[in-house]
Amino acid sequence: MFGFSYIVGALSLASAVSSTGILLPLYSWPEDNTTWSPVYNAAAAHPDILFQVIVNPSSGPGDTTYPDETYIAGLAKLNSYDNIQVIGYIPTEDAERDVSAVKADISTYSNWSSYKAQNITVSGIFFDEAPNANDQTKISYMQEISESAKSSNLPTVVFNPGTKLEDGSAAEYFKAADLIVEFENSYSAWTSTVPANDLSGGYYSKAAIILYSAPLTADYETVVQEARGMGLGAAYLTNSDDYKTVDSLVKVAASFVQASRC
Repeated sequence: MFGFSYIVGALSLASAVSSTGILLPLYSWPEDNTTWSPVYNAAAAHPDILFQVIVNPSSGPGDTTYPDETYIAGLAKLNSYDNIQVIGYIPTEDAERDVSAVKADISTYSNWSSYKAQNITVSGIFFDEAPNANDQTKISYMQEISESAKSSNLPTVVFNPGTKLEDGSAAEYFKAADLIVEFENSYSAWTSTVPANDLSGGYYSKAAIILYSAPLTADYETVVQEARGMGLGAAYLTNSDDYKTVDSLVKVAASFVQASRC
């Protein structure tokens, strides 16, 4: 069991590394020791960058007490890096999913810390398909599941509406979450917009962007410089559209390093 000291370490991790981190959806299965190697290698090469890695065994934690041995090995390797924070994926279906099912998933992830053989602890939850509506029922739903996660020793809570929060709702949503993905769209959509128009003003330090379909020939560095310049909490670019490859990670990490020198 990984207790209070582990939680404190997870909470203080962000302060020890770059202010804008990498929020990495890692939806591939670690079929062998090499599948997630780009993640391990990037974390080892860039200890000043916080990698918040979202794991997703089965559109959530799955229906077993612990994941299988292959996944356990991958999780333990992720947790061996001080600058990696493992976050578990849970869908919310626009705050329409049965809250008891969401809480059951939270409980499963929380229980991974009881695994004795290796450290497969999850440090937080990524609530996908989150609402952005200024709707008190939906806001209350997200507040409830956030509180459930935090009270289950999963201190980092991320909401992913994927789009800007509706006017009048930002204060309550951001109070309930540590990070909110307000822009999840293609690279071309980001480069053809005015970034400030797509994020809630006053909350940049808790906002994140995820850009998919970003060609490896694209200008990642400018995007990262924009994210850092705005003081965003996290950013990520990928050349895929399903988050099952990490081919772009080396370039993303290098862009963070280069942006930090500007």
